[in-house]
Amino acid sequence: MLDRRTLLISSTLLLASGCMAGRKQASIMTNPEFAAIEKRIGGRLGVALVNGQGDLITSHRGAERFAMCSTFKAPLASALFAAHDAGNVDMHTSFALKPEDAVPYMPFVDQRLKEGKPVTLYELARATIRTSDNAAANLVLKAIGGPMAFTAFVREQGDSVTRLDRMEPELNENAPGDPRDTTTPVAMARLLQTLAIGGASMAEGKHTLQKWLKESETGASRIRAGLPEGWPVGDKTGTASDGIAVNDVAIIWPSVPPIEKQPVILAVYTDRPKVSVQKVDAAIADVARAAVELIQ
Repeated sequence: MLDRRTLLISSTLLLASGCMAGRKQASIMTNPEFAAIEKRIGGRLGVALVNGQGDLITSHRGAERFAMCSTFKAPLASALFAAHDAGNVDMHTSFALKPEDAVPYMPFVDQRLKEGKPVTLYELARATIRTSDNAAANLVLKAIGGPMAFTAFVREQGDSVTRLDRMEPELNENAPGDPRDTTTPVAMARLLQTLAIGGASMAEGKHTLQKWLKESETGASRIRAGLPEGWPVGDKTGTASDGIAVNDVAIIWPSVPPIEKQPVILAVYTDRPKVSVQKVDAAIADVARAAVELIQ
């Protein structure tokens, strides 16, 4: 009988052979570990694990659409860096916040409104990743030209799948069969690889995005919880109301002292799980544990 690790490695070898045909092809092969986790939580589970070159290592429902929720905020920061570099915005200019900027969940913006202090787009972009501030995300999104401009930006990065159609909090609706504000696990994993690791983004923006993802305060119980102690990781979570979508995307730097391996990107999305958010968090951590066995 095959043991668990043999099954995992076998799945990876088969998948790797499928990836030889080209980076753009998302394999439909699944890992048995992920299927078991999906059955445990109910609904759909989407997983994609890619290496530092964007090649697919393994996936489960990797080409299916899932609501992005706040995971879009990671590429949003890169879109701001690109707009600043092009001279379309100045992300370091201070401006005053307005009460009408308020939307549900805005810890950074709420504090600045109370203090009466100005902000910059750079500070707002950082808050979208570190605390997932929704008002900050909307202000950055408006500055770059709105959801259509965001979608155009990801198209320029080679992502033909990811799309943003609405602002916060409407983008979290996740209506059945609605393609708006969605991505696939493979598309988001490869987009994050392009923006934070690959050569498509400017070095300064790439390192800033990595730094902010590492400083994220919202994902301690998801992918981070499933990684070995001491492994560097940066992530961006996303959660819809009533737990109808619970997501996390992360850059992971496997560390086997004294050598730190090349980073990998893990994207985990769920759709309408039948258990509590806390149990979905634990399931996402289990996905990360299964992924670790493929990259150690």
